[in-house]
Amino acid sequence: MTAEASAPAQASAPGQVEQLAAGLSAGIRRRRSGSPGGGLAWLVTVASLTFFATAQYCRQLNVDTYFDLYAGRYIAEHGIPERNVLTVLAHGQPWIDQQWLAQLLYYRVWLLGGYAAVVLLSVALVSAGAAFLGALMLRRGASPIRMCGWTLAALAVSYLYATPRAQSFGYLFVPLVLWLVLADDDRAQPRPLTWLSIPLLALWANMHGSVLLGAGFVGLHAATRAIAAARSCDRRGLVAYVALGVAAAASLICTPYGLGVMRYYGSLIGNRELSANVTEWMPPNLANPACWPFFAVVIAVAIAVTIGWRRGARPQADLAIFAVVSLGVAFLAFRNTPWFGFVGCLLATDMLAARSGRPALAAWFRRAFAAVLATCAAVAAVSLALEPVSQYEAWLPRGAIEAAARIASREPDQRVLSDQWSAVGLLWLHPGLLGHVAFDVRVEQYSQPELAEIFSFMLAKGPRWQRLVRGYDLVVVSRRMHPRLAVEMTRMRGWRVVYVDTSGVVVEHVP
Repeated sequence: MTAEASAPAQASAPGQVEQLAAGLSAGIRRRRSGSPGGGLAWLVTVASLTFFATAQYCRQLNVDTYFDLYAGRYIAEHGIPERNVLTVLAHGQPWIDQQWLAQLLYYRVWLLGGYAAVVLLSVALVSAGAAFLGALMLRRGASPIRMCGWTLAALAVSYLYATPRAQSFGYLFVPLVLWLVLADDDRAQPRPLTWLSIPLLALWANMHGSVLLGAGFVGLHAATRAIAAARSCDRRGLVAYVALGVAAAASLICTPYGLGVMRYYGSLIGNRELSANVTEWMPPNLANPACWPFFAVVIAVAIAVTIGWRRGARPQADLAIFAVVSLGVAFLAFRNTPWFGFVGCLLATDMLAARSGRPALAAWFRRAFAAVLATCAAVAAVSLALEPVSQYEAWLPRGAIEAAARIASREPDQRVLSDQWSAVGLLWLHPGLLGHVAFDVRVEQYSQPELAEIFSFMLAKGPRWQRLVRGYDLVVVSRRMHPRLAVEMTRMRGWRVVYVDTSGVVVEHVP
């Protein structure tokens, strides 16, 4: 961005000369590697606070964590999957496991240190992402205190999604791609470091679908620079940036599935059943309190941009485009809001950087504050390592899962229908049930009519919600997550309750 309004090249009036000098000095301040006010101490502060806060939210594992673990186990034992062998409904269907590398890494980490190691890896990824975002803000001229505030605002948007799952890698990759691309501003050709975004995207393409946004950032940057090169008749620059854009697009298919991976993205983007039934796939809604941090940050970024604009600041074109794109993507689905948190907050600090000259806090205070928070993060890490397995599995209906597994083991052909929480518990804790459980959380495996039946069953709503139970011998339901379904299953004719406790219920078909 240009922190101050730029002056004409041939400035004659004293005011124009002063304006040009001010703009140059602001640009120099923005690009100084050593930020005033003890940038390193503030980065430690941000990373430690992020680690401590995220650790509190990860003491109970999410459904996606269990899926990543049993999918990673399957990959470790059988190689990268091509056909679904995990569930009844999708058995034999092509399985494009786009997140295979993240899943394999999580499983390998679990082998080394159990659930605690998985959680620590995820929290470390999120914290490293916050630190890189903060460092990028400092490099572009933000004051340390302002950097802390806006980085934590970005964390607030993504807090509910910072659970151990493949998405955690995206929190690290997004700021890295932004760092590599935005430093290329106003260059005739890409810097050598800019090309590092391509192998980074190729790695990301095997870990999480948010790579679409990262590749979009690189592609948009390449397109804007290629257009500029074409206008200035710079053939070398044009060829270089076109090559960068093509490479960014090609990185998306650098997976074991090649072009087939695009079917995976197509099955999720615009999926009507997901948008209608799963909160994180719905557009952000003010009626949902979980969306309030996102809307608050949108308003705060808009205010920051307005203030900066009135003071003469102008955003870097690429960053402004990235912010608009990530905001549009966020309004498509709530799960995409964290990415706007990163880009929007970076844009806000850029627009306010020209007026960030506040007195720096004393060095001893900065270091002491950073040390205290680093100690809190270390304590949180030790606490995670000491958590019992039962704490991590607290959201699983463990008793019902074990009861269903015992019954199913008596007859190898039994098929089990369950809600998604019970399903992932069964498939992770009892590998012998692979292929006997109706469905799991990989919604892209199922057709729209199948998804409609699945959601109707789990919500126990609609005139035909019982239709899915046909052909199954056992039904397992989490009473915590689906209380209505648990009650309705205990009342169904032709089924008898074989296990019930406060967390789950198991019913068996009576011939």
